[in-house]
Formats: sequence, C-alpha cells, structure tokens
Amino acid sequence: MLTLAAKLTFLLRRRPGPDGEPPSNQTLSAEIRALPGHSRGGSKGQLSKLRRGDDKNPTLDTICALATVLGAPAPFLLPGWDEFDVLSVIEGNPKARDVVRHLDGLSPADLDALLKHLRERRSQLGLAHDVPATVIDAESDSGDVNRRHRRRRSMEEAAKYAADSLEGL
Repeated sequence: MLTLAAKLTFLLRRRPGPDGEPPSNQTLSAEIRALPGHSRGGSKGQLSKLRRGDDKNPTLDTICALATVLGAPAPFLLPGWDEFDVLSVIEGNPKARDVVRHLDGLSPADLDALLKHLRERRSQLGLAHDVPATVIDAESDSGDVNRRHRRRRSMEEAAKYAADSLEGL
C-alpha cells in the first residue's frame, strides 16, 4: 500500500513547472488558498510534512483541496486506494461507474469471459490489447527543491567563528 507522501510525489511529478521540477510547497500553498471556499489548511509547513511523510492524517478539506489542485481523484489520496488509473476512469466517466456496478455478483468465470471480450474489442478498435497499470514509486519528496539548506557548524567551527567575529576578522 502506498503512503500519502508517495502518492503526492507521483502526482507532483506528473505536473512539472516551467523549470521542469515539481511545484514547490509555496506554489502549492498559494494554489490551495486560491480555491473558492477553502479557508484552512495547505500551509507550506503542512505541505512539507505531508510530502515527507511526517503528517499522515490531513483533514478531508486538505485532501480535497490537494486533489483539486493536482487534478486527481480525491479517493486516490486516501489509504487503500492505490489505483490512480482506475479511479481516474471511474471519476471521469459515468458509464464506467455503471459498468463497475454491473460487475457485482458475477462469477470469476463470467469476469474472465468479460475481460476476454473487452480485450478482443480493444484490438478491433485498434487499441492496446492490455492496459498496464501505472507503476507508482513508493519514495517521497519533501518538495523543498529550491530551498537553501544550512549546514550546521561543529562545536569547533562555531567557537572559531565566534572568536573571529569578536576579533573583527
């Protein structure tokens, strides 16, 4: 099962900015706050925690806002829903939802026959015989791509820096 952080990384990599990099936390935060009716959540700090995997329990409002901004089905960002392609088809096509409802109660043999028929029909239409699932990396990304990271000084370096500062060097 994918983590929320891995799902966010996947969605953000699908949407590179002008520099080819995924959007920064600052950009995402601004987009979330610009959504009509959105009043809370989506701060840069919260987004950084979500992308690193430190915050695993955002509010439903935050999930919906992220899904809207990233162009994804909201259920994809919930635990247990890892099939991005399936959720996208179901969300975007009412007839696909109807097909899924009609699968309920069919035997495994009936489902196999239906799948065989669908593959044959796809071939007749010139579509790929199989539709492979999108593979999503389990790694996460903090989103702090352009952030300047500070290196902490060792005790010796800090003492030397302080002494040099006092001496005016």
